[in-house]
Amino acid sequence: MKLIIILLISCLFSLPERYHTFYEVEEQLLEWNDEFGNNQSPWPAQYPGSGIIYSLHQIGLSQSDNLPIYAVKLSYNADIDEDEPRVLILGQCHAEEIYGVEIAMELIDWLLHPNTSYPVGYLDRKLGIENTELWIIPTHNPEGLLTVHGDVIGSEWVQDEWYRKNKSDINSNNVFDYVYGPGNDSDGVDLNRNYDFNWIFGDDEYELDYGCSSNPSYISNYDYYRGKHPFSESEIQAIRDFAIEKQFLLSIAYHSSRSGCVSEKVIYPWKWTEDKPSPDFEVADKLGRDIAAFIPTQDGISTYLPSGSISRRGNAHDWFYSQTGCIQYLIEAGTSNIQSSDEEIIEDTIDRNLIGAFHLINRASGNNVGQLGADKYMINGIVTDSISGETLNAEVKILEMDGSMLKPRLTDSFGRYRRLLYPGTFTLEISAEGYETYIESGIVPSASSFVERDVALTPLDEFTVEFNFNYPDDYSVDEPLKLTYTDKWNKNELTITDASTLSLYEGTYDFEITSIDNNYILPIKGQLNVNSNLILNYDLNWSTVLYSGISGTDWVFNGDWLIDDEINSQSSSFYSNDNYQSLILDSILWSNGTLVSMLNLKYELEWDNDFFNVAFVASDGGAFYDSVSRTGHSYNEYSQLIHSINNPGNFNFELNLETDVSLNYRGVKIKDLLILTNSPNECDRGDLNHDGLKNINDIIIMIDVALNYIDFDGFIKCVSDMNNDDIINIQDVIMLVFSILGDLDEN
Repeated sequence: MKLIIILLISCLFSLPERYHTFYEVEEQLLEWNDEFGNNQSPWPAQYPGSGIIYSLHQIGLSQSDNLPIYAVKLSYNADIDEDEPRVLILGQCHAEEIYGVEIAMELIDWLLHPNTSYPVGYLDRKLGIENTELWIIPTHNPEGLLTVHGDVIGSEWVQDEWYRKNKSDINSNNVFDYVYGPGNDSDGVDLNRNYDFNWIFGDDEYELDYGCSSNPSYISNYDYYRGKHPFSESEIQAIRDFAIEKQFLLSIAYHSSRSGCVSEKVIYPWKWTEDKPSPDFEVADKLGRDIAAFIPTQDGISTYLPSGSISRRGNAHDWFYSQTGCIQYLIEAGTSNIQSSDEEIIEDTIDRNLIGAFHLINRASGNNVGQLGADKYMINGIVTDSISGETLNAEVKILEMDGSMLKPRLTDSFGRYRRLLYPGTFTLEISAEGYETYIESGIVPSASSFVERDVALTPLDEFTVEFNFNYPDDYSVDEPLKLTYTDKWNKNELTITDASTLSLYEGTYDFEITSIDNNYILPIKGQLNVNSNLILNYDLNWSTVLYSGISGTDWVFNGDWLIDDEINSQSSSFYSNDNYQSLILDSILWSNGTLVSMLNLKYELEWDNDFFNVAFVASDGGAFYDSVSRTGHSYNEYSQLIHSINNPGNFNFELNLETDVSLNYRGVKIKDLLILTNSPNECDRGDLNHDGLKNINDIIIMIDVALNYIDFDGFIKCVSDMNNDDIINIQDVIMLVFSILGDLDEN
């Protein structure tokens, strides 16, 4: 009887049959796989010589229910990888926005059946899969799609046509908690807020929603929760890994806007402020405007509205562009009636949107034929080794469209690069590890033909660099050093106990020599210009601690700093714009010759516009000495920043933050700070725990050394042997006590 009631309820609240449930999507994809997955010539007249045109893949599983996430490859010879531009269609992300599923499924149907009549002509369909590798993911939120259409969970019928998220168990009670209607669902993550680019600006767990200016009464609380951390959701992990693997050129992600706030729009990365567009904005904007012009609004009065994205909330389109190079368009399909029951409106909405999609596909392939044809404006080529002819994994830049927030654009598995351009003049730069950089200026693209530019890179010469060290007295090989050398391509770390010889390509390298387990040896920092074999000799010195730890009473504040267990660049979540603030250590540092600061920090700053600086400043009000700056993002974990100067004298130590007028981030956190100088004698005798102080803690350690509880060698031998007689005994303890008492008298 209960089953009958559940079935009756499901019929009562079901969406129109025209919409695909998740299981209907799965069944149809599998049926198409049976029909086309091994068919070497499905349409000999329409797709001559096509080979297999359909390949079905499972790329991941959903977070809670382990439902499969399917991707369909449509292309000539779909069963093999070919050197073609790749396009990705993401059908549905948000559960309630089911037009995306229908557009994706219809697109597959159109391409699999070229003998049928559709609003897009046969030639566009043929060229679309002949010259591109098209991937379509009907839904990457299958459990959300199930919730919208309704599903039996246990013995209960669960359906919410307004549901938006996946089904992650946020409150950890092992029950799917939702409230019928928009918002207020305790469980679930908004999958379009879960990417790691600007993720921090997404909503917290139970954040309230206040609609938009055009519809302030629309409320959907908790619907935009970003997740516990970036890529916390398996659905977005699947999309991330797939996107990185395939290196798509262009993409569309379909959404819909129940609130109507962004209905019938084409949105692309990015225009966060009027004067801060994305580096490729002219390319994205031109194509976005063209796509929008091909999609009439439902009322037939105008066309979709193109817009650079102003949102910074862990969205897919900004992540795709910045991290993979793929320009993705978020298309808000339909009006605020996002689940129309009128089949004529459903079909019309799908058809209108697919016309825009085919224009994007034509832009990727370079098809400029017919009504939906697109300008070519593209440079492409293959990068090889000039000697062996082998293809290379190379970074490709268009200098007029480059930005430090962009991850490197790399050649693909065929050694191929493709970059979309616009009318203008451009500079191409191609580089690879171990090769001379290729630069060509004056490149002028055309609307009617590609710029073809194959590039053979010349290998660089390799040279040996020998590091030799003069060690301080009492140095022990049980205190090994770390040599870190970094260029554009790699950061390498090498443990050294004596001389070390490296084989390096010609070029410039930053290097650091530091202790591994402690900071007993004063760090050395420098730069190598390698253009011949080098023999380098360095004198190593024991270090003296001038300052360690973090205490708010030790600083002079100028601005909104917060010091608790850490130094924070501001007291709130995000720093202020149009701001300069400083933090100055309230004591004079005396350098014996070299001053070194070591900070363990993480930072998140607007790229190339906001800066965190570390500097030693002459205490007489003189100039900064070689300040070091950080900008951009490195906030996932703490890393060490070393700053050094070689100048004897008295100095102040200063941190400062300078920001421009827009776009703020989480700023800087410093959890450890150490300032060192070289010891005036062999070492700073008496400071056994290397904290810059001499007190009872050092006496205890010295007694342990005298009793042979601690090994008597290396740095410990130097700092313990107060009278320099190679023996640690009561005399050394007494001398340390008197030294401490003398310091107390001076204070």
